[in-house]
Amino acid sequence: MAHLAQAFTISDDLAARGIGVGLMIVLIAVGIFLVVFFLAALFSILGADVGCGGKILWILVVLCLPFLGSLLWFVVGRPRPRPYY
Repeated sequence: MAHLAQAFTISDDLAARGIGVGLMIVLIAVGIFLVVFFLAALFSILGADVGCGGKILWILVVLCLPFLGSLLWFVVGRPRPRPYY
């Protein structure tokens, strides 16, 4: 009976390690995504056809609110291409 209890503790320990490793991989992937998203927003702002004051303002927004500022830039801040008629 003690042998059986020891087997459960070993498998529970391995499961906990597996969950820990999986969670660590997910957190690292999310972190890499956030850094790339932040840098993409900054480079997009620098290359955008926006006035100097607008660029400075957007850079400050993105620096103060990294994820939300980047998301706002891509949703509402980035100038849209004008249609050719």
